[in-house]
Amino acid sequence: MGLSTQFKMADLAKLAQSNDPAHRDQLFMALGSLCALGPLDDAATESAVGQIMLILYPKVPQSAQIELSGKLSTAAWASHPLIMTMAQDVPPIARPIITASPVLRDSDLIDLTKRMGPEHRALIAHRPNIDETITGALVRQDEPDVLMALIENSSATLSMESFATCVRVSRRVEPLRDKLSLREDMPRSLIPSLFAYSDEPMRHKIAERFGIDGNHLSSVVKDAITSKKKQPSQSPDQKMENSARGLVEKLAQAERLTSTLIIKALDDKKIVLFEHALARLAGVGVGQLRASLGRDKLYALALSCRAARIDRGVFPAIHSAMQRAGQDIAPLVGDDGNKAATAYGNHSPAAAAVALRLLSREA
Repeated sequence: MGLSTQFKMADLAKLAQSNDPAHRDQLFMALGSLCALGPLDDAATESAVGQIMLILYPKVPQSAQIELSGKLSTAAWASHPLIMTMAQDVPPIARPIITASPVLRDSDLIDLTKRMGPEHRALIAHRPNIDETITGALVRQDEPDVLMALIENSSATLSMESFATCVRVSRRVEPLRDKLSLREDMPRSLIPSLFAYSDEPMRHKIAERFGIDGNHLSSVVKDAITSKKKQPSQSPDQKMENSARGLVEKLAQAERLTSTLIIKALDDKKIVLFEHALARLAGVGVGQLRASLGRDKLYALALSCRAARIDRGVFPAIHSAMQRAGQDIAPLVGDDGNKAATAYGNHSPAAAAVALRLLSREA
């Protein structure tokens, strides 16, 4: 006999709202056990049971939530909203769900990677058979513990770029180098870098593991170090440019490049960082942005913010930050203010980017 013939959904919902904790706990575990056994009668019944369990979930003790997590971790028919709720809970509850639940889609895992903390990302890194889209999202966080978990997961597929990031981070994290040396799919083009970052015992291990000539690689590393020492040092201005460019690129890849960063850069008087961040968001070259700002700072700023899809209501805050940073920019009044307003009123983001490039050519 199916669930829908034993109970009426309305009666179950009433029981779920009961003030008696014992009733709630019993109902929660009964429904959880039933769901774990197999699919219910039909999609409507499964949906109704899932909704009832969502009502009960925050009301039952953590021990019951942990038990349910284990029961539903392999159930492909479990409620997606319920599974997502558990995946975002504390690690003891989230662990079975994140590492095993077939209900979680790749898009869910990427979303969790962005919104949750390192502990949850480490759980995702341990999940079997995750592909390059998921591992790439994990690697972009540059978190050693997460990278360790990911490299330990031999079933995870990593792109060349992700392996390169892991090797770079391993320069300061010795255990990560050790684990990278055990990956059978380690790209051979990255082995010299891994070798260079290692001490002699680890180098011997890497040479044996990958069947390479350690003496030859040692010579290559020495030559590279000597050549690097001979290179002229960068000027302070060039270092600042490279640092700003690298930080902006990293933030953009992590989808953390926002108008808030632009305002903070101005408040900290980090003009180079401000220019690189705004240019990246606006989709123009930093040289084009600088040239246009040099010709008409207020109008160019408005065009840049429009091209960057920054909300019109945020623009005055960026303008004020420019003034606080000591930039010679016209006030938001009169003809200048009206001209800036047209950047938003008369341009789409794409058109604003074109207008910005044209303005830079006139500079």
